[in-house]
Amino acid sequence: MLPTQIDRVSVADQVATVLRQRILDGELRPGTSLPEVPLASSLGVSRNTMREAMRILSLEGLLKRNLHRGVTVSQLSVRDVQEIYQLRRMLEIPAVLAAKGAVSQHANANFRSDLQLALEQYQAAIRASDWVRAVSFDLQFHTILIRLHRNQRLQSFYQKVIGELRVGMVLVDRGHDNPGALVPVHAEIYELLSSGKLKQCARALALHLDDSELRLTRVMNGEISKTNGRLVTSPIGL
Repeated sequence: MLPTQIDRVSVADQVATVLRQRILDGELRPGTSLPEVPLASSLGVSRNTMREAMRILSLEGLLKRNLHRGVTVSQLSVRDVQEIYQLRRMLEIPAVLAAKGAVSQHANANFRSDLQLALEQYQAAIRASDWVRAVSFDLQFHTILIRLHRNQRLQSFYQKVIGELRVGMVLVDRGHDNPGALVPVHAEIYELLSSGKLKQCARALALHLDDSELRLTRVMNGEISKTNGRLVTSPIGL
């Protein structure tokens, strides 16, 4: 019984990986309906496996379940973005200000190395123009900051919140006029935090979040459908 359960979850994880990549690559657009049976058949898996994969992606914020439309690729409104960034400011900035000696404490010995690794991987992805990976490491960098709260439930909540931003952020980074300029901002946050300059770090982080929200909102305002007020991606991409 147990091996069967492990195998099923393993396949579901693989299916989730395939669908996640299709969503972040833009192959599956925001608002696209994902019927379980045809999709499971096309990937050669059972309906239960597909349902589990969709559950995984729903927890990440990439899919949403609707009573009438079933499962669809998540679709953000400008109001959604405003609410998510409000939460990010409420969580990330206090985390930095509460750091104090946490960065150098033995209990958080891996914090700086994890943050530096996320920064280096983000830099490499930007250089390679790999926007899906860049966004992944960008969000990973910010998720690590939340560890300063020392609250596992808060970390889980935060990951769910920012998961909804992934598709939109990939669009933004692809269309950024100078994506390389995003790297020094994260490097500055890392250096200020590492050197204990917490108020300066909080100010730099606040400006970064303001800029990030503004860029995403501008992209969405250029692609908002006047008929339903939701995000409609460009057919040719950014």
